[in-house]
Amino acid sequence: MGKRKRILLATFGTLGDIYPFIAVAHAVSRRGLDVVVAAPEMHKGSIEREGVAYARLRPHENDIVGALGVDLAGAFRIMLKNPYFILDEIYLRFLAETYDDTLAAAKGADAIVTHNLLVGANLAAEASGLPTARVALAPLYVQSAVSPSLTPPAPYILQPNSRAAFGYNKLVRSFIRTGVNMRMKRFHSFRRALGLPRTDEDFFLDFGRKNGASNFFGLYSPRFAPRTADGPANMVVPGFPFYERRDEGRRRLSESLRIFLFSGSAPIVFTLGSFAPQVSGDFYDVSLNAARALGRRAILLAGTKDAARLLASIGPNEFVCSEAPHDELFPLASCVVHHGGIGTTAQALRAGRPQLIVPFFGDQPDHGERVRRLGLGLALKLSSYNFRSATRALGELFDGGYLRAAQEFAQSIRAEHGVEALADWAECVSGVAPTSDPALRLC
Repeated sequence: MGKRKRILLATFGTLGDIYPFIAVAHAVSRRGLDVVVAAPEMHKGSIEREGVAYARLRPHENDIVGALGVDLAGAFRIMLKNPYFILDEIYLRFLAETYDDTLAAAKGADAIVTHNLLVGANLAAEASGLPTARVALAPLYVQSAVSPSLTPPAPYILQPNSRAAFGYNKLVRSFIRTGVNMRMKRFHSFRRALGLPRTDEDFFLDFGRKNGASNFFGLYSPRFAPRTADGPANMVVPGFPFYERRDEGRRRLSESLRIFLFSGSAPIVFTLGSFAPQVSGDFYDVSLNAARALGRRAILLAGTKDAARLLASIGPNEFVCSEAPHDELFPLASCVVHHGGIGTTAQALRAGRPQLIVPFFGDQPDHGERVRRLGLGLALKLSSYNFRSATRALGELFDGGYLRAAQEFAQSIRAEHGVEALADWAECVSGVAPTSDPALRLC
């Protein structure tokens, strides 16, 4: 019997970047392939608790705050002010470390799947010569002139309907690409040092040109963001990568939360995911007061510091905790108010619940705009999220039309392939015939 094939998955970021890769790991593992996930050390426990092999991938949290000379909250505050922070201070500053760790983890692997933003891992995949798939977890990272993402501060015409509008959007896209490439000197110097051929691709954002060395997956619903006509020629958009924990390690709703949920009407759930609690500001205080003004029950999923503070002031119609599984909680909510991270957005879409999105940075404004445009919820700028605006928006969300639209959308995405498309690809490049939809194969 031959050696089992092995797939390396390399990712970086918050839990919203880790959980999708765990979901891919489970899908690939079900096909009889071995899987290793390379990620920062702070996520080692989350990965290994799922029975998935772990490999270290720098930078770690301490590497980043040490290089910046600030604490973690300070790093997040810098990130909110500088749209190029992640590229400059993480992906490029630690380019060599990420490259070395990915290449080390790739020893013995038969194929590599990388987070499309993780330039060091993408370079290592190229240098390894192994079959490679790049994954975009959000539509913003495939900049389109035909169907553009809301990309602050880029002044796209979001719904172009003329040749002039398309031409204008192409010009905007070109300026974005130029701006990114002006920051990529370290990247190109490192490529030359590795002896890799010269390239005009920035490996950070893909602007629709085919990269023959890899395949490209947009792991989100085509109903949320269809594949665009000017997107990468080698790209498929099969669906969201919903993360299902193994039964033996599954995090359940706590007994106290379950009792609260079933002791009254469906509550509003307020959450800022795993990132934004570091810079929550007055989000939870505004949220609590808005829910009270509307006479609604509320659950506040807050960071540890906020949760400790809020516990002292809640009443019988409010519940505070630092975490809870979104896939179990959201279907029991009346609506979900959150920061717009792609993982949280996807879980609310799957639960069929209206959403109010209050974006902080990055791809989050685009998710709010897409939810609004689809009639599944509303979006408010962070600077506009106050008692008056939150109360008015939440009151509007309780119109039955949003709930009906959200439930219909949830039904429509249940048949999508999501991570199974990547599992098909892994089987295919490993020499095993894939069993899912042939239209989704890219190998």
